[in-house]
Amino acid sequence: MFSGTPIDYQDEPLTNDGFWPDLNLADFQEQRSIPADVDAGTVATALLTAGGEVNDLLQTVKDGYLAKGYGQASAVPGIGRPGENLLCARYKKAVFARAKADLIAEFASQGRRESHPGQESEETRAGLLAEGSIIIRAIKGLRRVTVRKI
Repeated sequence: MFSGTPIDYQDEPLTNDGFWPDLNLADFQEQRSIPADVDAGTVATALLTAGGEVNDLLQTVKDGYLAKGYGQASAVPGIGRPGENLLCARYKKAVFARAKADLIAEFASQGRRESHPGQESEETRAGLLAEGSIIIRAIKGLRRVTVRKI
C-alpha cells in the first residue's frame, strides 16, 4: 500500500562507453518499479551486465553512426523530447528490460514472494527479454519479425 513516503532509490550514475547514454540506478528502479528493498549492489550488477550485453549487440549500429560523424547517440537526429532523443530512449528501454529480467530470480528469493507477488514468474521474464529484443531490432532498423528463405 502507498504510504505517502517517497521511495529512497539509489541515485548512482553508471558511466557508459561515451557513445551510448550513461545510466542511473534511480532511473532504472523508478521506471521499472524495482523494489527499494532489493540490494543496490544486485541492482547495479544487473544494470551493468545488461548494458554491456546491449552495447555488444549494438556495436555495428554504433560503428555506423560514428562513421557518419555522430560522436554520441544523443546527437543522432530524430524525434525526441528535451534532453532525450528516440535512439537514447530506445537504448535505455532495452537495457532496463534486460536488467529487470535478470532480477526476476531476486524477486523469487526467500522472503520476497509475498511482498512482490507475480514479479518472479518465468512468463514475466520471457516478456521482458522479448521486449528488449524487439527494441534492439528497432534500433538496428529491423522489423519486429524477419522471415528468410533458407
